[in-house]
This record gives sequence, structure tokens and C-alpha cells, in this order.
Amino acid sequence: MISKGFYEQLETIASERHIEIEDVLSAVRVALIKACQLEGCKGEIEVEFNDEQKNIRIFQTFHVVEEISSDGPEGQITLDAAKELRARVRVGSEFRQEVKFSQIGRKGATRFKQIFIQSLKELSGQRAYEFFKDKEGEVVNAIVIKKTDNAIGLNLGQDVITFMPIDEILPGEKCEVGNHLKVCITKVEETGKGPKVFVSRSNKDLIKRLFEMYIPEIANGTIEVMAIAREPGSRTKIAVKSNNPNVDAKGSCVGMQGARVKQINEALGGERIDIFNWSDNSIILIAEALTPAKVIAVLVDEDTHKSTVIVPDDQFSLAIGKGGQNVRLASLTTGWKIDIKDETTAYRDGISFKPNVYAY
Repeated sequence: MISKGFYEQLETIASERHIEIEDVLSAVRVALIKACQLEGCKGEIEVEFNDEQKNIRIFQTFHVVEEISSDGPEGQITLDAAKELRARVRVGSEFRQEVKFSQIGRKGATRFKQIFIQSLKELSGQRAYEFFKDKEGEVVNAIVIKKTDNAIGLNLGQDVITFMPIDEILPGEKCEVGNHLKVCITKVEETGKGPKVFVSRSNKDLIKRLFEMYIPEIANGTIEVMAIAREPGSRTKIAVKSNNPNVDAKGSCVGMQGARVKQINEALGGERIDIFNWSDNSIILIAEALTPAKVIAVLVDEDTHKSTVIVPDDQFSLAIGKGGQNVRLASLTTGWKIDIKDETTAYRDGISFKPNVYAY
């Protein structure tokens, strides 16, 4: 019989590796059978687990036959050999003997350890694969454990290490060893050595998942994310829509004194985030998307999906943004091509317009 202490160690292993105890015991059963066979046990090996008493017993069952047959059952023994083990046996009978744990010598113990450890690796790998496969498209916490010229080594937990390519981190992000990062799982593949997990900090899914994490109204569906445009590490625009007339989508996302969006900023290393309210009215939508710039008028051509936006002279640079970033992201979130004109240029070019953007 194998002691209670050994059984309890198996329970600890199962708990630490997030594996079902039944699977661990199955691995023990296979390893013990192989170990016993290596030590010369000729019977049919059975391993019994007593969950209440927390012990393990090993038995070998013999089938008494006149002659050993290659197509017969496991554990065959001739009558003469059986009589050496038991006084009263006959052909066709069966008998069982307990295998003492002390009978397993060094070779058997080594074999047990090899098989059991390999089984644990396979079980842990399968468990980790299932865990991360369920989290595809979600955000998880990771710890930087290594830096190379081409990738960042990350510990994702569950004994899983992955390497995130440099082009998947945020521009200018240092990612020093020991740093904690939030990463988005983009794909999970099953391999013989455990799951291969692909992660990113530069894709748009990361933005959406972070908003779901920090904005309860988005998580429960009260507020809906309608569109996202992102230049990783620099700026993101996100359009949100409330499904409850009593809930302000933009205000809820920003939070009191910007507390909610600040958490997301910090998770992204200070990346700027523009939040605006989605509208089914194209004019209002385009004006909103150009936030924080103020807009006088929006002229739209529904056929070509092109728009001309008139802004006050002092808002022109803000509307365009550094390197055209603001208008570029606004165009991507709305799906409209946007041409910005300051008020003076619009008059000079003979563009006829009336203010059509109101408080919203």
C-alpha cells in the first residue's frame, strides 16, 4: 500500500497545476503498471485508489492456464508456476496478490518517475491549451521575463511562456524585465509541447477588451462599442453608443474626473484615447469623430461617401492633428472621407455652407 502522504502530494500537484485529481491518478495508474512490469510482475496489474483513506494499493491478477497463449488474456500463468504461489489452484481459476510498494526497485521507481512526469507535462499542456483557447480575443496579464532584439519573452501563467514580436508592442515601449503588461491573445495553437499562444499590444481588440474590463456598462451591453481606429502607442479613437436613453455613453466611459479612461491610458502606456458618441446622423457622427476640434458645418455627399468639414480658423490644426492623425482616425472610425476647411478658406473657395452642427 502506498501511504496517505503520497496521495496528498498528488492532490497538491493537481491543485498547483490546475489539473483534475482524477487525471493525475490516471497518470499514476499507468506509471505504476509500467514500473511493476519492469520489476518482473507477470500478473495483470490493477491499481486501486481509496479516496476516503487516501491510499493506493497495487494488485496483480493471475489467470491459470495449461499453456501460455499469445492471444490469451494478460496475466496468464501455468498451473505449476501458480502452485508455487498458491497452494490450491486449478486450470481456469484466478487469484490475486498485492504488490508491495517496497517490491518496486530502483529501475521501477525511475521508470515510474519518467512516465509520471511526462504525463503531467501532457496534462498541464492540455489544460493550459484549453484555458488559453477559451481566452482568444481576450486580455490577460503577462510578466516580461526576457528581452531580445526581435521579441519580448512573457510569462502568461499556467506554465506558459510566449514571445511577442517587437512589432506587436507599442512604439517606444521599453518592456523591461519584471514589467507587468496587459496583452490581447490573438490566436492559440495546440502543439506536442503545450499551447503556442500569440499575443499583441498593438491590435484594436486590446482596446475593446480593456474598455470591457474597466467600463461595466460596456461589459453588460448597456453601452456598445461601434468603431475603433488606432495608431498603437500614439492615439485611439473609439465610438460608443448607449442602448439606454438614461445613460450617457461617452460620459460613462470617461468616468468621474476621467478616472475610468485613465485606467485604460495607463494600461496602454499613456496612449491617448478620444471617446465620442456614435450617431446615425452622418453630419453629427463626423463632427463628433473630429473631437476635440469644434466644427461649424459638415457637408456630405452620400453617393461618394465624401464630406467637407468647416471649422473655425483657430481649430484647423486641431482638427487635422499632428501629421493628419486626427482627421485620419476620424475617417477610419466613421467610414467617411473627410476634407477639412477652415472658415476663411471655405469663404475664399466659394463653398456655400450654413452652420449645421448643434450642441450634442
